[in-house]
Amino acid sequence: MELGGVGLVMLVVVFIYYLRMVGRRMANRQRKDQISLILEKVGILESVAQDRKALLIVEQAQQTHPNQPRLAQARVRIQARLSSVES
Repeated sequence: MELGGVGLVMLVVVFIYYLRMVGRRMANRQRKDQISLILEKVGILESVAQDRKALLIVEQAQQTHPNQPRLAQARVRIQARLSSVES
């Protein structure tokens, strides 16, 4: 293999690595967008005093995204508000 062939192989390897990296970034971005949409919906429900529905949406979202801290924070916030209203 000549020097040009080695350069071409290296270029292909770098290109494949780049495509994999872009794919991972897109997946992360889509997951973040999903979480943002869920939290936006929850915020709307909270603003019209529909805390039980908001809590239900957060709990459903936590089943698909269990390690998401923003969902956990929303759940704690809503549960605290519900418990203060019931007291």
